[in-house]
Amino acid sequence: MDSDTRRRRVTTARHLHDLAGSPSEDVSPLIAQSWRRSRQAGVIPDGSHLPQLQYVEDLDLRRRLVRCALPILDRLHDDLSDMSLSVALSDEHARVLVRRDNDPVLAAKLDKVYFAPGFTYAEELVGTNGVGTALETGMAVYVDGAQHYHESIQYFTCAGAPIHNPTTGRVEGLIDITGLTHTSNPLMRQLALGAARDIESALRATGSIKQQLVLGEFLVACRRRQTAVYSLSCGVFMSNEIGSRLLDPIDEAFLREEAQSMLDPSRVAQFDLRLPSGGSITVKRTLVEHGGDIAGIVFEVEATSCPTKIMQPRRTVPVFPGVAGSSLQWNRCRGELTSLAATDANVILKGEPGSGKLTLVRGMHLYKNPQAPIVVVDCSAEKSAHEELRTALDSAATTIVLRRIDRLDASTDELFADLISADQHRYPARWIVATTSTDGEALQDSALAEHFIATVEVLALRHHPDDIPDIIRMHLAPHRETAFSDDTMRTLKKYHWPGNVRELVGTLNHVLRAKPAGTIAVADLPPALSSAPRRTMTAMERVERDAIVAALRDSGGNRVAAAKLLGIARSSLYRKIDTFGIHV
Repeated sequence: MDSDTRRRRVTTARHLHDLAGSPSEDVSPLIAQSWRRSRQAGVIPDGSHLPQLQYVEDLDLRRRLVRCALPILDRLHDDLSDMSLSVALSDEHARVLVRRDNDPVLAAKLDKVYFAPGFTYAEELVGTNGVGTALETGMAVYVDGAQHYHESIQYFTCAGAPIHNPTTGRVEGLIDITGLTHTSNPLMRQLALGAARDIESALRATGSIKQQLVLGEFLVACRRRQTAVYSLSCGVFMSNEIGSRLLDPIDEAFLREEAQSMLDPSRVAQFDLRLPSGGSITVKRTLVEHGGDIAGIVFEVEATSCPTKIMQPRRTVPVFPGVAGSSLQWNRCRGELTSLAATDANVILKGEPGSGKLTLVRGMHLYKNPQAPIVVVDCSAEKSAHEELRTALDSAATTIVLRRIDRLDASTDELFADLISADQHRYPARWIVATTSTDGEALQDSALAEHFIATVEVLALRHHPDDIPDIIRMHLAPHRETAFSDDTMRTLKKYHWPGNVRELVGTLNHVLRAKPAGTIAVADLPPALSSAPRRTMTAMERVERDAIVAALRDSGGNRVAAAKLLGIARSSLYRKIDTFGIHV
């Protein structure tokens, strides 16, 4: 079969797949699954319009991944000098960091489709491609011509292989080899895979040196004084015995996340940090360097002693309609929002997707003025957001929510800023609330952000798991005879909830459909809640994970019995339990 005939057959297979969702013998299951994800993500395959690619101007080309990869990229580029191929390196978010070309014609064609440094080739944006699909599946892929979901890139063939951190197992980035379809060769996948392994070896070599340096500084700090000492190097977080007793699991998880931001030379050496539990700690930070690069961080931590204060009458945090939770962390968030709403101070709510930002605003509005309307403007709707805002400002709404303001482009941001500015000079002024799931960098140059007084952080569910019972009670139908066992509730609180409250509610609905009444046991929960994988799993790995969890549950956690049920060696079971992060 010649290449044109194969291209027509694969294109036809994709169209049929889009219409019927059925696989074809002309494509592998991996490609068919990628097509399905691309369609569900809303990617339009029409080649007359390029996808809306995200662009990052300030790439971090000093990171360890780039330094370890550059010699291997250069060597691979030289080895392929007589072939029309380009070699590229992307980060873990599918952003192209570096590209090496040896054919100006191919380079020009790649530039035309924006496969260039700074642009994001995630599968959810571009559809099936060597970078995004390899990162999505966590395995090396070969995408040939018409197997690309978007027609604008079907003239290319690419092979991508993920690069894993040898210490943590997380995906650090990806190596991609691309050529024109008529010069393609399946061996490109093996070349990409070999280069990825070489980069992992380089990461392992540099990581070992850095970890040894950080460990040495960690031990010195432990000997210097009797205090809690923590360290972070190459993704590995550890503490001494005093540190393991100082913080509860939630506060320690919070500190582990904050440690990533401490790897910054511009930060001060000592500062106070407020914990999710409500307590405070004093952190003394020591950066460890290696060859002009930051090898890691060691920090000594002490609980902040607060002076005795005159007792003041306790202020009760108001209960918002439709908002569940009574933990100290959640009450503090509600209290901050209540104080700002009392003066109609415009506020930005920042938090991970699904953490309850919009629910919190709706509840505050109903508490503040239940008779008045509230309008939500979705800023990610590029074509209609402007008209939605004008309509909202012409309405009687006393609260306007600008959802996902980080999605606004520069021109629309300026337009929104002008409209809000004009509205704020009227009396009475509306309460404007914006939500964003990104950090402040996305809004640094925003003219709209200047019209907000404060930022309130809405914590991820994993930082206030004690509110899970309240959230569940709120979403259960009245008088429903459903209970959750103690083991089940512990499992729910222990899970990391990457989708936050939205994922919890989805899980609750899934469980109740299968078991409408009675006590919910751990075995009734989806297998994913007993797993914390280090990377995105493939479809086959998810099936394996679910089978292992089911076997462990059936055998009461006995791994020997579970291995017999599955018909595999105990060593294989132990390895997979570790890989999938299973805890039963």
